[in-house]
Order: sequence, then C-alpha cells, then structure tokens
Amino acid sequence: MYCWRITKYDPKNRDENGFYQKDEWTAVSDIGQKYDDVEFTYDSYLFYENAYVDAVIRIMRGNNVESFLIKALEKGCYINYPDFSESESKRFFRSLKRNMQIPKHDVIPIIRFALREIIWCKLLSNQMFVHFGYDYYMYIGSENPLEEEINIIENNGLFVEPMVSPYI
Repeated sequence: MYCWRITKYDPKNRDENGFYQKDEWTAVSDIGQKYDDVEFTYDSYLFYENAYVDAVIRIMRGNNVESFLIKALEKGCYINYPDFSESESKRFFRSLKRNMQIPKHDVIPIIRFALREIIWCKLLSNQMFVHFGYDYYMYIGSENPLEEEINIIENNGLFVEPMVSPYI
C-alpha cells in the first residue's frame, strides 16, 4: 500500500526531527487570529479545507472507491458553520455511527466534520483509508500509486509526503 501524509504544512519548515517550526493556524477555531501579521479568515480556511476534500475525492476516484466504512468514530459537539445547512448537517451528524457504510456522495460532509474537529474517525475501504490527525494532518493509504492525482493535489497547495499513518 502507498501511504502519505497530506497537509498544508511545507516540509521545508520542519527541523531535523520532523517538528514543524513555523507558527501557523492548526484548526478552524484559529479563524480571526493573526499569523505573520495577517488575519486568518474563514475564506482562507475554506481554501485549504476544499483542497483536503479534493485530495480525498481524487484518491477515491483513482482507486474506484464507492464507499467507506466509518471506524473508530468519536463525536464532539455539533457546531453549525455558515456553509452548513443546519437541519441537514445536524441530522447527518446525529445519524453517524461506528461501522456505518458511507456512500461516496456522503463522504464530503464527513471530511468537513473531521477537519473542523466535530468528529474524529477513520475511513476504510478495501482499496484505501483516510485518517485524520490533530493540527490538520491527514493520512491516506492507497493500493495504487496515483502519481497524476498526487501532482494535482500538490498543485492545489498541499504537501504530500510518503508516510505511514500513526493511526494504523
């Protein structure tokens, strides 16, 4: 299996032990804070969240994944964001359960919930997995190398590094 850490964090800002040295936002809750004297906005947040969502969808397509099994689900408190349809997303949030099969059309809200720390989970199929870590880290395993998809993900502003998920 091919395994990657996919993040918004530039590897050139890591020390010799792999620790990230630059002060950057790490969660949706950082919106409104300043980093390098620039306020972190909701629009800036959505740019990266959309890139993460796109990365998962591209790798799903490359592996012909039609659904995921939700593993190790942990639910936090539901928070409604301006881009959520409150009644629909809240109902969907409440319906989530461990070992639930999620069709591909329902994967996007799961990714958004995980990135916004509303839930934590692992997504698993026979061809790939997606694990969400703290501080906006995402780990993906794929049965296929998907070089073209990886190049597109990197061109969309994310960094893809070979790495086995610490959540396996």
